Amino acid sequence: MADPARRASLAAALLVLAAVAAGCGQRSVSLYEKVMGSPSYERVTESATRTREVRDGLDTRFILSATWLSGSWVSAFAEEYSNIYYLDGARRDRVISGWRGESENYVRFFVALYVPEEKGNDLENPGTLWSLRLVRADEKDFEPAYIHKSSLRPEEISRFFPHSGTWYRAYEVAFPREAGEPAGSPRVGSPRAGSPRLKLVLSGVAGRAVLAWQ
Repeated sequence: MADPARRASLAAALLVLAAVAAGCGQRSVSLYEKVMGSPSYERVTESATRTREVRDGLDTRFILSATWLSGSWVSAFAEEYSNIYYLDGARRDRVISGWRGESENYVRFFVALYVPEEKGNDLENPGTLWSLRLVRADEKDFEPAYIHKSSLRPEEISRFFPHSGTWYRAYEVAFPREAGEPAGSPRVGSPRAGSPRLKLVLSGVAGRAVLAWQ
């Protein structure tokens, strides 16, 4: 039978091993989140994203998906981007400053559009047949300040905006800042109860899709 001193030593060793294992588990979770992404970013992006499919019988005319790039989304994106690329604070701020600045100056959306005929997926074209408008709670509508093809690479689009499929085309769309003023502000007043704060409306010969955010 082991003496008391030996039993105490064995117990201490087991406690150390348990502590090391727990520490490794936490580190493994941290590394996984840095490489694979944090669930918090997924939740923020999902809550900020709306999707609508417009059909003609069994045929898909187009699919519109959009993520509102609000201040809270940009904060989550900054953390996610730095985790994925393992950036320190200074490098993260340099990379994200453009996204943050644009979202402070405009109401911005990441828009993913699928149409069966790719040549008709041309929102950035001044001569496009599509009409894209942002409608405020008081039903005042705004045309885009700009529509650009996304500055992200295809692999980054798939990673940060998983709702944008392979056959979609991705855009960054900005509207005047006043379009995002909330209900109750001097310009908006008190709209009808239950009215969405924002509606993104895409119209064209293929149909109309309306995405709403409260």
